[in-house]
Amino acid sequence: MGVGELAGDKMKTAPDRTVFLGLLARVMSAGIAGSALAPAGRERSGAALAVAAAVPLAYLTLAARKQAMARIGQTRSGLIEDALIVAAGATIVALATRAR
Repeated sequence: MGVGELAGDKMKTAPDRTVFLGLLARVMSAGIAGSALAPAGRERSGAALAVAAAVPLAYLTLAARKQAMARIGQTRSGLIEDALIVAAGATIVALATRAR
């Protein structure tokens, strides 16, 4: 799902991440990831926490991305955003799996 997001985000016809289907995809992938990274027996809490973070972050990151696009263009802003998100995701996974 993450690879599809990274590729789709570069398309000029890609809808905003805050439209219904975009949010639905984020909620689903966040729930799956949060559940998978949660400690044993706390999968539902992990999913709920991930979803609770994903929805407001969709709006915040869209606003930041629009500002960046106005300054440096769609492709460059997308690549920078992707690098930041991949680094943050890798950090979260490393911290979640290290504690196990």
